[in-house]
Order: sequence, then C-alpha cells, then structure tokens
Amino acid sequence: MHDDLFVFSLKSSMVLAITTLVAWGDLLHYRISNRAVLLTLMMGLVWSASNTLWTGTAMGLLGVLVGFGLLIPFYAMGGVTAGDVKWLAALGAWYGPRGIVGVFLVSSILLGVLCLASIAFRYIGMVRQAPRAGLAMEIRGIRELGSSAVCNKARIDDIYGSADRRSVLIPYAVPVAIGVLMIESYRAMGA
Repeated sequence: MHDDLFVFSLKSSMVLAITTLVAWGDLLHYRISNRAVLLTLMMGLVWSASNTLWTGTAMGLLGVLVGFGLLIPFYAMGGVTAGDVKWLAALGAWYGPRGIVGVFLVSSILLGVLCLASIAFRYIGMVRQAPRAGLAMEIRGIRELGSSAVCNKARIDDIYGSADRRSVLIPYAVPVAIGVLMIESYRAMGA
C-alpha cells in the first residue's frame, strides 16, 4: 500500500488520458477514429513489450484478440459499431487478456446502468408530456425501437445517421473510460 493517498502510475496516467480523449470524441461525434484506435494499439504494444519483450508482446497481442472477441458478437447483432470493437481490442494491448475482461465487465455494467437511466428519463418525460391515451403507443414505440435496434443492423445504422441519435444511443467509449478510471483508481489506492 502506498504512503500517499492516491498515486497513478505512468501507465495508468497514459491509459486514462487516452480513454478520456477518445470518450470525449465519441461523445461529441459518435465516432471512434481509426487513428485513435491505431495509436492506442501501437502505444499499448510498445508498453507491453517494454516490460518483457516476448512475454509482454504476447500478452498484449492476446489482449487484443480477447478484446476483439468480447465485442464481435454484439457487433454481429447490431448492438455496437465496428469502432467500439476496434477500441476494446486496442485497449487489450494495454491490459492483456485478463485485464481487458475486467475492463469489459466493468464497462458493461456501467453501460447497463446508463441505458436504464436513459430509459427512465425518457419514460418520465413521456409521462409528463403525453396524454394518457397516447402514452401506451409511445411506450410500445420505445419497446419496438429497442428490440429492432438489437435484431436489425439496418435499424441501428438508421438511428446512428438520424438527428435523434443523442436521445437513443450511448457512446460506448464513455462507459469504457469511466470503467478504466474506476479500475485505475482502485489500483492507485493500493487495494
């Protein structure tokens, strides 16, 4: 345990800076750039190789594969974009196979909480604005939107391209950045 209250390592600081910048860009533009993914991947592999050349590089590459494998089924179902898949894979280079599973689990829980909060806020807004007769149709519309977005890839592409995307989509890099902050804070506390 550290004598100081809260000390981030160089690696933690770098990962936090990268994830924060990517989350900010995803929040503003609903896009994770290939340049950010490639830079994150290359920096992560260099960092992993700097620990122990062959073992570190192998763990970094295995982390990339695990990160990719964790999100590719959700991409196939239409729940995330290709940028999200590439982003988690690139973070796998920093965290390795076990660490990226932890990042995935924490960020998935956070994403679930954000989704439930979003649904609750929309429902509260509908109750306040919609007359009682039209409320059932609005609620049915949200249910249909949710089920079709998961089952129909074309539907999520339509939502992504629409002006209403801010009210329906949650940028994946945001819960990932919050999850990374939680994980790195836990590490910094020496727990």
